[in-house]
Amino acid sequence: MSDLAYDITCLIESASAEPAVPSRAPIRTPAAVAPSPANAVSAEETLARELLQVADAHEALIQQYLRFSGTVCQGTSRQ
Repeated sequence: MSDLAYDITCLIESASAEPAVPSRAPIRTPAAVAPSPANAVSAEETLARELLQVADAHEALIQQYLRFSGTVCQGTSRQ
């Protein structure tokens, strides 16, 4: 075998070299754009309609849970 096969000086030199230090410069991300008031109102109205549509099903699931768990509920949140 040649001496070159056992030459590890390149490994030693690379291990002792200073590691690259990452930049501490802040990363700039674009600011989030706020939705227009009209879009926000529209989104709130849509969400309110969806919540009203599922309210009865939600109440039925609560009542079913209470029946199965043996808990008796005097009244419901919706009249």
